[in-house]
Amino acid sequence: MYITIYIFLGPSTFSFHVWFYFHGYLITTFTVLTVVLDFFLQKKEKIKKSNQYLLNRLVLWTLFVMVLGYQQVYQTTLDLSLVVYFFHHLFILYSDIPNFLYQWNLWQWIGLVIGYYLILNQEVLDLKKDWVKFLFCLLLFVSFRCVSDLVSPNTIQNPNLLTSTSRPKTELQSITGTPNIVLVLLEGVPRKHLSKLKSRYIDYSKLSGSHFWIPMPHTSKSLFTWMTGESQLSNTRMQLNDSLLDSSLPKLLETKYGYQTEMIYTQSIYFEGMEQFFPKIFGVVLDKSELEKKYGSLHSSFSWGMDDRVILPSIKQISEKENKPIFLFLGLSQTHSPYFVSKKKFDGQWKSPFDRYMESLLEDVEVLDSIISYLKENFSRDTIVILSADHGESFGEEGAHAHNYSLFNQETDVPFLLYFVKSGQIYIPKSGSSIHFKNTILNLLAPNVLQGDQLKQTNFFKSNYQLDLVLKTWNSEIQKSWITNEKKYIYHSDRDLLLEMDFAEEKRREVTDPKLKQRVLDHIHAEIR
Repeated sequence: MYITIYIFLGPSTFSFHVWFYFHGYLITTFTVLTVVLDFFLQKKEKIKKSNQYLLNRLVLWTLFVMVLGYQQVYQTTLDLSLVVYFFHHLFILYSDIPNFLYQWNLWQWIGLVIGYYLILNQEVLDLKKDWVKFLFCLLLFVSFRCVSDLVSPNTIQNPNLLTSTSRPKTELQSITGTPNIVLVLLEGVPRKHLSKLKSRYIDYSKLSGSHFWIPMPHTSKSLFTWMTGESQLSNTRMQLNDSLLDSSLPKLLETKYGYQTEMIYTQSIYFEGMEQFFPKIFGVVLDKSELEKKYGSLHSSFSWGMDDRVILPSIKQISEKENKPIFLFLGLSQTHSPYFVSKKKFDGQWKSPFDRYMESLLEDVEVLDSIISYLKENFSRDTIVILSADHGESFGEEGAHAHNYSLFNQETDVPFLLYFVKSGQIYIPKSGSSIHFKNTILNLLAPNVLQGDQLKQTNFFKSNYQLDLVLKTWNSEIQKSWITNEKKYIYHSDRDLLLEMDFAEEKRREVTDPKLKQRVLDHIHAEIR
């Protein structure tokens, strides 16, 4: 069964290129070592009848299926850096295991159970006499494996998208004076999910038809891009230097415009080097560890963060100063897997992780309403709330789950809007990217300062904005993408497949022209290097 599971690992695309991509050095070595260890256990005749012997083989089989299951669920290949990352952050990643198991296909469970059956019945099964039973188990597994691929949705298809007949303002020439700026980043929320909702202040359906991309669907890298305008696609961690710190958005707002800067983050910054970045660019930083000390008795925590309602008492500690506008960055966490929901009356009633996710998103919308209400009543200076997300989240679209390993819109196209608290006016750009957020804000505050054509074109609220963006999956070469000239290209490294599509990903075609394909790949690789 070890060899059978190994052979059928990977997506349904029958191609030697795909097969070898998903059967790399690490996973092949792991399979060989597991088979050798299982063979060694079977040869220990003295302990064959002991419970410890059975337990060891069952644990080994379970571990093997789960490791290969990671590649199957998240559609990427395991490498050493991912393994090191898992063990380094095991204390918070363990909470994602239930969601990981929920995403298994039926054939994966069938394979796991068949393995248990063969191990537990080894003493009474004889390969020569019971070959029919062995053949039946093998055919049962292969049948479910193949059928699951046939009924899986085609990756060239696209789910229905919401449409809206009305549009908010899409162009903004400048921002008068130096207003308070409150940047709220949701955790793992694509535009398509938020656009289904409405609140007391904002009709999020108006996000339909707009597009705003992040270059890499991973939290720490995305937050770094929001603050610096740099994507650093070739690195899995932030690469810091004094120049980047000094030219970050919070530092420039502080030194050039006199802003007091503060960050309130309901996740921990002691993760992937963020503690070496944010305290150096913000005047005040409150993360999960500090918030738990102050408000832990009032608001619950979970593996990745806290009840986002803890944001409100934290904001109430901020006082306006007459000559010091505020730049406040609020990072939320509830919509991170396993999707925290504070309402106890709903506990145990979820049919799927997606149900829990949408309920946690509804709670965050309520939190945002509370923030806006407080700002309206207590801040005298004009205040702008900017709402977006660090990345999106997959729930089976294109065969992907969670985030990190897909560049389709459900993981990379996030909501983006400006809400003027006093007037209630909303601005939503037609298209944009977090890589241009810093320049856009600086250009709006001082439209006459950034005069170069290239810098003007990075303001996504201007009519002459030109989006040219390369995207990449985190810690994996599985997908790369290029967005330019109203087209989006996604390259699947595992199958050497290049897709061309519109921004909504509705009209898709495979690029078969070798010259166009090479030109796209050359541009992508040049940007990543």
